[in-house]
Amino acid sequence: MADQQGFGEQIQFLLSDFNTRLRDIDERNRLIRERVLLLGKNLIESRQELEDEIKTLKKENYEMKKDLEKLKTISRNLLSEVSKFVKRDEVLIVERMLKDFQPLEFMRKKDIEELIDKKLVENSKKQIKSSNSSE
Repeated sequence: MADQQGFGEQIQFLLSDFNTRLRDIDERNRLIRERVLLLGKNLIESRQELEDEIKTLKKENYEMKKDLEKLKTISRNLLSEVSKFVKRDEVLIVERMLKDFQPLEFMRKKDIEELIDKKLVENSKKQIKSSNSSE
């Protein structure tokens, strides 16, 4: 009987030990489940944030491409217009020619005619005076 009682205590001890281990495993299982849920939630949030950031980057990239295209177009137009500009050397040559030519000293046809008419009138007045004084 003592053996049965000792055997019963051993069984009781084993069952108690088994029950404790089972509760520990259940607790670990519950903690792991909570962690997995928390990780899943964090993963979903991280994924959403990344998607939002990617959308923002794509939008910025698109805008930068548009701006770059505009800059390329403007630079092409500027380059095509630059060839139409007068070069500094050419301006200097024209300036030297104008200095030599001095167009402001030239007279218009109308100015010459007026000057001739004026001289003719003066000469005729002189002749009249001279003819009057000789008489």
